[in-house]
Amino acid sequence: MQLTDGEKRMLNGECAPGIQKAVELLVKLGDSFDAERLVPISYGHISYDLCPEGFWNLMTEGVPPTPHRVTTHPSSQPETFKAWGLPVTDQCVEEHERKLKRFKQLGWLRTETCAEYLIGIMPQKGDIVSMGGSCMQVANNSLFGARVDRMGVLVSLAAAVSGRCPLMGLLLQENRYASHLVELDDLDVTDWTLSHYHCLGYYIGDQIPGFKPVAVNGLPSNLSFDFVRALVISMPTSGAVTLGHVVGSTPEAPTLEAALGNRKPEQVIRVGKQDMSETWERLNVWDDDIVEHVSFGCPHATIDEIGRISALLEGKKLKASLLIGASVSVEALARHQGYAGIIEEAGGHFLPVCPSIGNPFTRRDIAGHKQAKSAATNSARNAHYLATVSGVKVFFGTEEECVKAAITGRWKGEMPKWK
Repeated sequence: MQLTDGEKRMLNGECAPGIQKAVELLVKLGDSFDAERLVPISYGHISYDLCPEGFWNLMTEGVPPTPHRVTTHPSSQPETFKAWGLPVTDQCVEEHERKLKRFKQLGWLRTETCAEYLIGIMPQKGDIVSMGGSCMQVANNSLFGARVDRMGVLVSLAAAVSGRCPLMGLLLQENRYASHLVELDDLDVTDWTLSHYHCLGYYIGDQIPGFKPVAVNGLPSNLSFDFVRALVISMPTSGAVTLGHVVGSTPEAPTLEAALGNRKPEQVIRVGKQDMSETWERLNVWDDDIVEHVSFGCPHATIDEIGRISALLEGKKLKASLLIGASVSVEALARHQGYAGIIEEAGGHFLPVCPSIGNPFTRRDIAGHKQAKSAATNSARNAHYLATVSGVKVFFGTEEECVKAAITGRWKGEMPKWK
Protein backbone atom coordinates (compact mmCIF):
# COMPACT_ATOMS: atom_id res chain seq x y z
CA MET A 1 0.00 0.00 0.00
CA GLN A 2 1.26 3.47 -0.92
CA LEU A 3 1.37 5.81 2.07
CA THR A 4 1.97 9.54 2.17
CA ASP A 5 4.74 10.96 4.36
CA GLY A 6 2.12 11.99 6.90
CA GLU A 7 0.62 8.51 6.97
CA LYS A 8 4.08 7.00 7.38
CA ARG A 9 4.61 9.21 10.43
CA MET A 10 1.29 7.99 11.82
CA LEU A 11 2.32 4.38 11.23
CA ASN A 12 5.73 4.94 12.84
CA GLY A 13 4.16 6.24 16.05
CA GLU A 14 5.21 9.88 15.62
CA CYS A 15 1.69 11.20 16.23
CA ALA A 16 0.06 9.21 19.07
CA PRO A 17 -0.06 5.56 20.17
CA GLY A 18 -3.77 5.37 19.32
CA ILE A 19 -3.24 6.78 15.83
CA GLN A 20 -0.42 4.30 15.23
CA LYS A 21 -2.66 1.37 16.20
CA ALA A 22 -5.47 2.73 14.04
CA VAL A 23 -3.29 3.06 10.94
CA GLU A 24 -1.77 -0.39 11.51
CA LEU A 25 -5.26 -1.88 11.49
CA LEU A 26 -6.34 0.06 8.39
CA VAL A 27 -3.20 -0.86 6.45
CA LYS A 28 -3.70 -4.55 7.21
CA LEU A 29 -7.34 -4.29 6.17
CA GLY A 30 -6.43 -2.47 2.96
CA ASP A 31 -3.68 -4.95 2.10
CA SER A 32 -6.10 -7.84 2.49
CA PHE A 33 -8.38 -6.23 -0.13
CA ASP A 34 -5.55 -5.04 -2.40
CA ALA A 35 -6.29 -1.38 -1.72
CA GLU A 36 -3.67 0.88 -3.32
CA ARG A 37 -3.75 3.61 -0.68
CA LEU A 38 -5.51 5.27 2.19
CA VAL A 39 -7.77 8.26 1.54
CA PRO A 40 -8.86 11.11 3.85
CA ILE A 41 -12.41 10.97 5.15
CA SER A 42 -14.87 13.86 5.11
CA TYR A 43 -16.11 12.83 8.53
CA GLY A 44 -16.43 9.76 10.71
CA HIS A 45 -19.29 8.15 12.59
CA ILE A 46 -18.75 5.64 15.39
CA SER A 47 -20.46 3.70 18.15
CA TYR A 48 -18.57 4.04 21.42
CA ASP A 49 -21.32 2.07 23.13
CA LEU A 50 -20.73 -1.14 21.13
CA CYS A 51 -16.95 -0.89 21.22
CA PRO A 52 -15.22 -2.95 23.97
CA GLU A 53 -13.60 -0.62 26.48
CA GLY A 54 -10.15 -2.19 26.04
CA PHE A 55 -10.19 -1.56 22.28
CA TRP A 56 -11.61 1.93 22.83
CA ASN A 57 -8.73 2.80 25.17
CA LEU A 58 -6.16 1.32 22.77
CA MET A 59 -7.39 3.29 19.77
CA THR A 60 -7.81 6.62 21.55
CA GLU A 61 -4.59 6.56 23.62
CA GLY A 62 -2.84 9.91 23.40
CA VAL A 63 -5.00 11.07 20.51
CA PRO A 64 -5.55 14.85 20.46
CA PRO A 65 -8.78 16.48 19.26
CA THR A 66 -9.17 15.57 15.59
CA PRO A 67 -9.40 18.22 12.84
CA HIS A 68 -12.20 16.28 11.15
CA ARG A 69 -15.73 15.86 12.45
CA VAL A 70 -16.69 12.63 14.22
CA THR A 71 -20.23 11.83 15.29
CA THR A 72 -21.81 8.94 17.15
CA HIS A 73 -24.46 6.30 16.71
CA PRO A 74 -27.32 5.88 19.23
CA SER A 75 -25.96 4.66 22.55
CA SER A 76 -27.48 3.12 25.64
CA GLN A 77 -28.56 5.53 28.34
CA PRO A 78 -27.71 3.60 31.52
CA GLU A 79 -28.16 6.61 33.82
CA THR A 80 -31.70 7.08 32.44
CA PHE A 81 -32.44 3.36 32.60
CA LYS A 82 -31.38 3.35 36.24
CA ALA A 83 -33.56 6.37 37.00
CA TRP A 84 -36.50 4.49 35.51
CA GLY A 85 -35.93 1.70 38.02
CA LEU A 86 -34.40 -0.79 35.57
CA PRO A 87 -31.73 -3.18 36.94
CA VAL A 88 -28.66 -1.40 35.51
CA THR A 89 -25.37 -2.01 37.31
CA ASP A 90 -23.11 0.77 38.58
CA GLN A 91 -20.30 -0.78 36.53
CA CYS A 92 -22.29 -0.26 33.32
CA VAL A 93 -22.96 3.38 34.19
CA GLU A 94 -19.31 4.02 35.09
CA GLU A 95 -17.97 2.48 31.85
CA HIS A 96 -20.40 4.57 29.81
CA GLU A 97 -19.28 7.73 31.61
CA ARG A 98 -15.58 6.94 31.07
CA LYS A 99 -16.04 6.47 27.33
CA LEU A 100 -18.18 9.59 27.10
CA LYS A 101 -15.57 11.70 28.89
CA ARG A 102 -12.88 10.61 26.43
CA PHE A 103 -15.27 11.18 23.53
CA LYS A 104 -15.73 14.80 24.57
CA GLN A 105 -11.97 15.27 25.07
CA LEU A 106 -11.48 14.26 21.45
CA GLY A 107 -13.79 17.07 20.40
CA TRP A 108 -16.25 14.69 18.78
CA LEU A 109 -19.99 15.39 18.58
CA ARG A 110 -22.38 13.44 20.77
CA THR A 111 -25.10 13.25 18.13
CA GLU A 112 -26.31 9.79 19.25
CA THR A 113 -28.47 9.18 16.21
CA CYS A 114 -28.66 6.91 13.18
CA ALA A 115 -30.15 9.78 11.17
CA GLU A 116 -27.74 12.69 11.39
CA TYR A 117 -29.12 14.14 8.18
CA LEU A 118 -32.22 15.07 10.19
CA ILE A 119 -30.13 17.43 12.32
CA GLY A 120 -28.22 19.06 9.48
CA ILE A 121 -25.18 16.77 9.29
CA MET A 122 -25.13 15.19 5.86
CA PRO A 123 -22.47 14.42 3.26
CA GLN A 124 -22.35 15.77 -0.25
CA LYS A 125 -22.31 13.46 -3.24
CA GLY A 126 -18.87 11.87 -3.53
CA ASP A 127 -17.77 12.61 0.05
CA ILE A 128 -15.86 9.72 1.65
CA VAL A 129 -17.35 8.88 5.03
CA SER A 130 -16.35 6.12 7.45
CA MET A 131 -19.04 4.66 9.62
CA GLY A 132 -20.19 1.48 11.26
CA GLY A 133 -23.85 0.47 11.33
CA SER A 134 -25.68 -0.73 8.23
CA CYS A 135 -28.44 1.84 8.76
CA MET A 136 -26.09 4.82 8.37
CA GLN A 137 -24.03 3.17 5.63
CA VAL A 138 -26.94 2.44 3.31
CA ALA A 139 -28.56 5.83 4.00
CA ASN A 140 -25.47 7.87 3.18
CA ASN A 141 -24.59 5.78 0.13
CA SER A 142 -28.10 5.70 -1.28
CA LEU A 143 -29.81 8.93 -0.23
CA PHE A 144 -26.86 11.30 -0.66
CA GLY A 145 -24.42 9.55 -3.00
CA ALA A 146 -21.65 9.60 -0.39
CA ARG A 147 -18.96 6.93 -0.58
CA VAL A 148 -19.24 4.63 2.38
CA ASP A 149 -17.81 1.13 2.49
CA ARG A 150 -19.28 -1.60 4.64
CA MET A 151 -17.18 -1.73 7.81
CA GLY A 152 -17.64 -2.77 11.40
CA VAL A 153 -17.60 -0.81 14.65
CA LEU A 154 -13.88 -1.38 15.34
CA VAL A 155 -12.71 -0.39 11.85
CA SER A 156 -14.89 2.72 11.87
CA LEU A 157 -13.26 3.79 15.15
CA ALA A 158 -9.78 3.36 13.63
CA ALA A 159 -10.84 5.46 10.65
CA ALA A 160 -12.29 8.17 12.89
CA VAL A 161 -9.10 8.34 14.97
CA SER A 162 -6.75 8.56 11.97
CA GLY A 163 -9.00 10.42 9.52
CA ARG A 164 -8.21 7.78 6.87
CA CYS A 165 -9.73 4.65 5.38
CA PRO A 166 -8.59 2.22 2.66
CA LEU A 167 -9.63 2.99 -0.91
CA MET A 168 -11.69 -0.12 -1.54
CA GLY A 169 -15.19 -1.49 -1.97
CA LEU A 170 -17.92 1.09 -2.44
CA LEU A 171 -15.41 3.94 -2.40
CA LEU A 172 -14.54 2.91 -5.96
CA GLN A 173 -16.93 4.02 -8.69
CA GLU A 174 -16.77 0.72 -10.57
CA ASN A 175 -18.22 -1.05 -7.52
CA ARG A 176 -21.16 1.33 -7.13
CA TYR A 177 -23.17 0.43 -10.22
CA ALA A 178 -26.14 -1.84 -9.60
CA SER A 179 -25.53 -5.47 -10.45
CA HIS A 180 -29.11 -6.50 -9.63
CA LEU A 181 -32.36 -4.94 -10.81
CA VAL A 182 -35.73 -5.06 -9.07
CA GLU A 183 -38.87 -4.45 -11.13
CA LEU A 184 -42.39 -4.12 -9.70
CA ASP A 185 -44.81 -6.71 -11.06
CA ASP A 186 -48.32 -5.20 -11.23
CA LEU A 187 -48.04 -3.40 -7.86
CA ASP A 188 -50.03 -0.20 -7.39
CA VAL A 189 -48.13 1.93 -4.86
CA THR A 190 -50.61 4.84 -4.86
CA ASP A 191 -51.81 4.32 -1.29
CA TRP A 192 -48.63 2.90 0.20
CA THR A 193 -47.47 4.02 3.64
CA LEU A 194 -44.02 3.93 5.24
CA SER A 195 -44.69 0.35 6.33
CA HIS A 196 -45.29 -0.79 2.75
CA TYR A 197 -41.90 0.60 1.68
CA HIS A 198 -40.24 -1.00 4.71
CA CYS A 199 -41.79 -4.31 3.65
CA LEU A 200 -40.59 -3.92 0.04
CA GLY A 201 -37.05 -3.11 1.19
CA TYR A 202 -37.03 -6.13 3.50
CA TYR A 203 -38.07 -8.39 0.64
CA ILE A 204 -35.41 -6.97 -1.68
CA GLY A 205 -32.60 -7.34 0.86
CA ASP A 206 -33.41 -11.02 1.21
CA GLN A 207 -33.10 -11.55 -2.56
CA ILE A 208 -29.71 -9.90 -3.17
CA PRO A 209 -26.54 -11.99 -2.66
CA GLY A 210 -23.83 -10.45 -0.48
CA PHE A 211 -23.01 -6.76 -0.76
CA LYS A 212 -24.21 -6.31 -4.33
CA PRO A 213 -25.66 -2.85 -5.15
CA VAL A 214 -29.26 -2.97 -6.35
CA ALA A 215 -31.46 -0.71 -8.49
CA VAL A 216 -35.23 -0.48 -7.93
CA ASN A 217 -37.20 0.54 -11.01
CA GLY A 218 -40.88 1.35 -11.47
CA LEU A 219 -41.57 3.58 -8.47
CA PRO A 220 -42.82 7.16 -8.95
CA SER A 221 -40.11 9.67 -9.85
CA ASN A 222 -38.97 11.96 -7.04
CA LEU A 223 -40.43 9.63 -4.44
CA SER A 224 -40.66 11.34 -1.03
CA PHE A 225 -37.54 11.26 1.11
CA ASP A 226 -39.30 9.33 3.89
CA PHE A 227 -40.45 6.61 1.49
CA VAL A 228 -37.02 6.24 -0.13
CA ARG A 229 -35.41 6.13 3.31
CA ALA A 230 -37.78 3.41 4.53
CA LEU A 231 -37.10 1.38 1.37
CA VAL A 232 -33.29 1.42 1.38
CA ILE A 233 -32.79 1.21 5.14
CA SER A 234 -34.74 -2.04 5.31
CA MET A 235 -32.53 -3.74 2.72
CA PRO A 236 -29.49 -4.54 4.92
CA THR A 237 -31.80 -5.86 7.65
CA SER A 238 -32.71 -9.02 5.75
CA GLY A 239 -29.48 -9.07 3.72
CA ALA A 240 -26.25 -7.14 3.26
CA VAL A 241 -27.16 -4.44 0.71
CA THR A 242 -25.14 -1.29 1.39
CA LEU A 243 -26.17 0.72 -1.67
CA GLY A 244 -29.68 0.88 -3.11
CA HIS A 245 -30.44 2.98 -6.18
CA VAL A 246 -34.07 4.09 -6.56
CA VAL A 247 -34.45 5.10 -10.20
CA GLY A 248 -35.64 8.67 -10.56
CA SER A 249 -35.14 9.49 -6.88
CA THR A 250 -31.60 8.87 -5.61
CA PRO A 251 -28.52 10.91 -6.70
CA GLU A 252 -26.74 8.19 -8.67
CA ALA A 253 -29.86 6.90 -10.40
CA PRO A 254 -31.43 9.69 -12.48
CA THR A 255 -32.05 6.95 -15.05
CA LEU A 256 -31.93 3.18 -15.04
CA GLU A 257 -28.93 3.27 -17.37
CA ALA A 258 -27.01 5.50 -14.97
CA ALA A 259 -27.79 3.20 -12.03
CA LEU A 260 -26.56 0.17 -13.98
CA GLY A 261 -23.52 1.92 -15.47
CA ASN A 262 -24.89 1.16 -18.94
CA ARG A 263 -24.49 -2.56 -18.29
CA LYS A 264 -26.95 -5.42 -18.21
CA PRO A 265 -27.90 -6.56 -14.70
CA GLU A 266 -26.68 -9.92 -13.47
CA GLN A 267 -30.21 -10.70 -12.36
CA VAL A 268 -33.67 -9.16 -12.68
CA ILE A 269 -35.94 -9.72 -9.68
CA ARG A 270 -39.67 -9.15 -10.06
CA VAL A 271 -41.70 -8.44 -6.94
CA GLY A 272 -45.45 -8.93 -6.92
CA LYS A 273 -48.44 -9.09 -4.62
CA GLN A 274 -47.72 -12.57 -3.30
CA ASP A 275 -44.11 -11.61 -2.45
CA MET A 276 -45.31 -8.57 -0.50
CA SER A 277 -48.01 -10.55 1.28
CA GLU A 278 -45.59 -13.30 2.33
CA THR A 279 -43.03 -10.75 3.54
CA TRP A 280 -45.65 -8.87 5.57
CA GLU A 281 -46.66 -12.15 7.20
CA ARG A 282 -43.00 -13.02 7.84
CA LEU A 283 -42.56 -9.76 9.77
CA ASN A 284 -45.46 -10.64 12.06
CA VAL A 285 -44.31 -13.11 14.73
CA TRP A 286 -47.07 -13.49 17.31
CA ASP A 287 -49.60 -15.99 18.61
CA ASP A 288 -52.17 -13.82 20.45
CA ASP A 289 -53.30 -10.20 20.20
CA ILE A 290 -51.77 -8.81 23.42
CA VAL A 291 -49.42 -5.85 22.83
CA GLU A 292 -47.23 -4.85 25.78
CA HIS A 293 -44.99 -2.36 23.99
CA VAL A 294 -44.94 -0.16 20.87
CA SER A 295 -41.69 1.01 19.28
CA PHE A 296 -41.13 3.81 16.76
CA GLY A 297 -37.92 5.31 15.40
CA CYS A 298 -35.81 2.69 13.64
CA PRO A 299 -34.37 4.60 11.85
CA HIS A 300 -34.70 7.56 14.20
CA ALA A 301 -38.01 9.38 13.89
CA THR A 302 -38.54 12.54 11.89
CA ILE A 303 -40.44 15.54 13.25
CA ASP A 304 -43.29 14.72 10.85
CA GLU A 305 -43.59 11.17 12.22
CA ILE A 306 -43.66 12.48 15.77
CA GLY A 307 -46.31 15.03 14.78
CA ARG A 308 -48.55 12.32 13.33
CA ILE A 309 -48.14 10.12 16.41
CA SER A 310 -48.94 13.11 18.62
CA ALA A 311 -52.16 13.83 16.70
CA LEU A 312 -53.28 10.22 17.11
CA LEU A 313 -52.51 10.25 20.86
CA GLU A 314 -53.99 13.60 21.83
CA GLY A 315 -56.34 13.15 24.77
CA LYS A 316 -55.63 9.41 24.97
CA LYS A 317 -53.97 7.17 27.60
CA LEU A 318 -51.73 4.23 26.81
CA LYS A 319 -52.18 0.66 28.00
CA ALA A 320 -48.88 -0.44 26.44
CA SER A 321 -45.52 1.23 26.93
CA LEU A 322 -44.39 3.34 23.96
CA LEU A 323 -40.87 4.42 23.01
CA ILE A 324 -39.89 6.83 20.25
CA GLY A 325 -36.24 6.70 19.24
CA ALA A 326 -35.18 10.19 18.16
CA SER A 327 -32.15 12.42 18.32
CA VAL A 328 -31.99 14.99 21.10
CA SER A 329 -32.30 17.75 18.49
CA VAL A 330 -35.47 16.35 16.91
CA GLU A 331 -36.93 15.67 20.35
CA ALA A 332 -36.23 19.31 21.31
CA LEU A 333 -38.17 20.49 18.25
CA ALA A 334 -40.99 18.09 19.14
CA ARG A 335 -41.13 19.70 22.59
CA HIS A 336 -41.14 23.18 21.05
CA GLN A 337 -44.05 22.13 18.82
CA GLY A 338 -45.95 20.62 21.76
CA TYR A 339 -45.85 17.12 20.28
CA ALA A 340 -43.64 15.62 23.00
CA GLY A 341 -45.88 16.90 25.79
CA ILE A 342 -48.94 15.24 24.26
CA ILE A 343 -47.10 11.94 23.78
CA GLU A 344 -45.68 11.95 27.30
CA GLU A 345 -49.05 12.94 28.78
CA ALA A 346 -50.45 9.81 27.14
CA GLY A 347 -47.65 7.76 28.72
CA GLY A 348 -45.03 7.61 25.95
CA HIS A 349 -41.27 8.08 26.19
CA PHE A 350 -38.41 9.55 24.12
CA LEU A 351 -34.80 8.35 24.11
CA PRO A 352 -31.87 8.75 21.67
CA VAL A 353 -31.36 4.96 21.68
CA CYS A 354 -31.81 2.41 18.93
CA PRO A 355 -35.37 1.26 19.78
CA SER A 356 -34.81 -2.12 18.15
CA ILE A 357 -31.51 -3.46 19.53
CA GLY A 358 -31.15 -1.05 22.49
CA ASN A 359 -34.75 -0.83 23.67
CA PRO A 360 -34.87 -0.80 27.49
CA PHE A 361 -38.45 -2.08 27.47
CA THR A 362 -37.73 -5.20 25.39
CA ARG A 363 -34.11 -6.11 26.19
CA ARG A 364 -34.14 -8.66 28.99
CA ASP A 365 -30.56 -7.81 30.00
CA ILE A 366 -31.73 -4.22 30.61
CA ALA A 367 -35.33 -4.61 31.76
CA GLY A 368 -34.97 -7.86 33.72
CA HIS A 369 -38.34 -9.13 34.92
CA LYS A 370 -39.98 -5.95 33.54
CA GLN A 371 -39.23 -6.99 29.96
CA ALA A 372 -42.16 -6.59 27.55
CA LYS A 373 -42.95 -9.91 25.92
CA SER A 374 -44.57 -8.44 22.80
CA ALA A 375 -44.08 -5.29 20.73
CA ALA A 376 -45.69 -3.56 17.75
CA THR A 377 -43.87 -1.45 15.17
CA ASN A 378 -44.27 0.02 11.68
CA SER A 379 -40.60 -0.57 10.76
CA ALA A 380 -39.33 -3.78 9.16
CA ARG A 381 -35.90 -3.11 10.66
CA ASN A 382 -37.44 -2.72 14.09
CA ALA A 383 -39.59 -5.82 13.72
CA HIS A 384 -36.62 -7.95 12.65
CA TYR A 385 -34.35 -6.97 15.52
CA LEU A 386 -37.03 -6.95 18.21
CA ALA A 387 -37.74 -10.58 17.31
CA THR A 388 -34.15 -11.76 16.81
CA VAL A 389 -32.24 -9.72 19.43
CA SER A 390 -34.84 -9.32 22.17
CA GLY A 391 -36.79 -12.50 21.42
CA VAL A 392 -40.20 -10.86 21.81
CA LYS A 393 -43.36 -11.46 19.82
CA VAL A 394 -43.70 -8.81 17.12
CA PHE A 395 -46.67 -7.16 15.42
CA PHE A 396 -45.85 -5.34 12.18
CA GLY A 397 -48.27 -2.87 10.67
CA THR A 398 -48.99 0.75 9.85
CA GLU A 399 -48.25 3.75 12.05
CA GLU A 400 -51.93 4.16 12.85
CA GLU A 401 -52.38 0.48 13.72
CA CYS A 402 -49.41 0.65 16.09
CA VAL A 403 -50.75 3.73 17.89
CA LYS A 404 -54.16 2.08 18.30
CA ALA A 405 -52.40 -0.97 19.77
CA ALA A 406 -50.58 1.25 22.27
CA ILE A 407 -53.91 2.74 23.38
CA THR A 408 -55.87 -0.52 23.63
CA GLY A 409 -53.12 -3.04 24.42
CA ARG A 410 -54.50 -5.22 21.62
CA TRP A 411 -53.52 -5.78 17.99
CA LYS A 412 -56.19 -5.12 15.36
CA GLY A 413 -53.86 -4.78 12.38
CA GLU A 414 -54.84 -6.32 9.07
CA MET A 415 -53.03 -7.62 6.03
CA PRO A 416 -52.97 -4.92 3.33
CA LYS A 417 -55.12 -5.43 0.26
CA TRP A 418 -52.39 -5.42 -2.37
CA LYS A 419 -53.58 -3.79 -5.59
